[in-house]
Amino acid sequence: MGGSTAATATVPAWLTRGSGCVTLHVIARPASSQRRILRSEPRGLIVALNSPPEKGKANGELIDFLARLLKVPRSAIAIVRGTSSRTKTIRIATADPAMLASTLLSLAPTLSE
Repeated sequence: MGGSTAATATVPAWLTRGSGCVTLHVIARPASSQRRILRSEPRGLIVALNSPPEKGKANGELIDFLARLLKVPRSAIAIVRGTSSRTKTIRIATADPAMLASTLLSLAPTLSE
């Protein structure tokens, strides 16, 4: 009945479902004490990483973290923009983009408005 309207209304700007993939914007916080999702905000999902931002270490850790968290293979995750920036665009290949997007939304605490 009204379930699809609620789902559509709650999809944030940082998350896009495509055909066979989900694209998300991530703001990395390298050299943090804990590896975790801190929150989501309009510009992206804020993710704390242990690795320093040097020689791709934080990028590798981000891919590993997302793969484990979302239970997808590392090879399904690609950084399509921002490899040398803290603001990244990530594409995750999946057979079920709706389910993956729903999982991401359930894991992302939102920023209080």
